[in-house]
Parts: sequence; structure tokens; C-alpha cells
Amino acid sequence: MENQGDAQKKPIAQYVLIGLLILLSGIGVFLVNENQNLKKELADCGISYDTSEEERVDVMNDLKLMAGEYDSLMTNNDSINTELVEQRDKVDKLMADAKKYNWSIYKLKKEASTLREIMKGYVRTIDSLNTENVELRAENMTVRGALGAKEKENDALKQNNTELQNKVKLGAKLAAVNFTVYGQRVKRNSVHKETNRASNTEKIKACFTIDANEVTEPGKKMVYLRIMTPEGTVLAERSDNTNMFGFEGSKILYSVKKQVNYENQSLDLCMYWDVVNQLTPGEYFVKAYIEGYEVGSTAMILK
Repeated sequence: MENQGDAQKKPIAQYVLIGLLILLSGIGVFLVNENQNLKKELADCGISYDTSEEERVDVMNDLKLMAGEYDSLMTNNDSINTELVEQRDKVDKLMADAKKYNWSIYKLKKEASTLREIMKGYVRTIDSLNTENVELRAENMTVRGALGAKEKENDALKQNNTELQNKVKLGAKLAAVNFTVYGQRVKRNSVHKETNRASNTEKIKACFTIDANEVTEPGKKMVYLRIMTPEGTVLAERSDNTNMFGFEGSKILYSVKKQVNYENQSLDLCMYWDVVNQLTPGEYFVKAYIEGYEVGSTAMILK
């Protein structure tokens, strides 16, 4: 027979058991709900991860494209090229960090956007420089064309000046007119008598008039006379350099020379050659030269 104490403890134990069952049921329901929430969050995290990875890949592709664009911007300007290389290195470093997941998607996008804007600035600068270069090339072509035309004009002026100078030189050339030459025989009383016999000729006399010329420079001028024998030799005291003068770029012998004072007016002049050796019969040619020009010539025949 149960005692009264045991009868009292039995309902209490039942109540405790019921309480525990209710508590366990509540915990079970909580765990089921928590499990469902965790599954949902896990699913959401998977979707978020997939989305973030896609964005990271997109940014990486944009960075690769940007790197190629920076390479294509290289110019002939060393200063700009140095800056472009620095920005290109920043793109490479950002791609390397992105591969290691050292950057959040937000920061990755922001830094890539900054590099993109910097690149756009360089594109505008290079385009501006290219435009300026095109304009400068066009301007240079215009200037070169003008210079070419000016050079042609200057060449034409030089040619005209040369022609004018040549005409002035030709205009300044003196002329010997009324040119006569003949042999002379000297008598005992020093009287000179004209002769046409070679054996009797002791002097050769050449007379002419230097014509008036207002263009030539007045002053002292040297007149050279060349007497050619029938054999083609020049009658000269010596055949060394002391008996020569310049003519057409060469040195040639003269027979006799005489300095005159020319004042742009007609000037009568006679010059003499003293015969050293007996002359041979034949035709003698006589020419006069002044300032490098042949100014007159004539001939005589000695029998």
C-alpha cells in the first residue's frame, strides 16, 4: 500500500515530464525554423557570391581592355609616354590585387573607374596634340611653299642680278677704235719713217683711241699689247712670269704695256715695240687688252 508521500510525488513527476516534452518540442520547432533560415541565408550567400564573382570578372576584363588601350596611346612625346607607363603599371597592379581578392568589389570598381577617367584625359590631350600637329604640318607646308616660292623669286633675282652685273661688266668694257699698226725705220736724225719691209723695220708702232665710256670706273688702267709673228709666236722681251698678264683665267705673254689715266673720255694712245731680232716677212697680228678684256685688234703685212 502506497504511502501518502509517494502519492503526492507522482503528479509532480508527470508535470515535470510534460514540461520537458513541451520544452523539447519548442526547441525542435526553433531548430527547424533556424535550419530553414540558415538554408535560406546560405542560398542567398551563394547567389551573392555568384553575383560578386561575375562583377569581379567584368572588372578584370575591363582592366585588361584598359591596359591594351593605354598601350595604344603611346606617342612620340616622351613626357606623356612616361605618364602613360605609370598609369599602365597601376592597371597591372590592380589586376594582380583583384586576382588575389585583396580588393572589395566596390573598391575595385571605384579604382578601375578612376583609371578609366584618367585615361580619357590622356585621350583628350593626345587628340588635342594630334590636332595641333596636323595644323602645324599644314602651316609648315604653307610656310615651306611660301619659302619655296620666295627661294625661286630670290633665285630669279640672283640670276637677274648676275645678268645685270654681266651687262654692267660688258658695258664697262673699253673699246680701242681707229686701230692702226705699221713698221718704222729710224734714221740717224731720230726721224721715224714708216716702212712695210721686214728687213728695214726697227720699231712697230700701234696707235688707237680708247673710246669714251661713262660706265667704267675712271682712273689708272694698264694697257697690254700683244704682237703675233707670222710663225705664231709673241714678240716679247722675256717669256717668264714677269712678262705676263691675266686673260680669261690664264696667264699670257705681252709685248709691251703702258699705264694710262682714263677719265671716261676718249683717249688717244700710241705704243711702240723695239725690234731686237730682224723680223720675217708675213702678216703680223696686234691685239690690245685692258682690265682682262680684248679691246681691239688689227694686222699688218711686212714684205
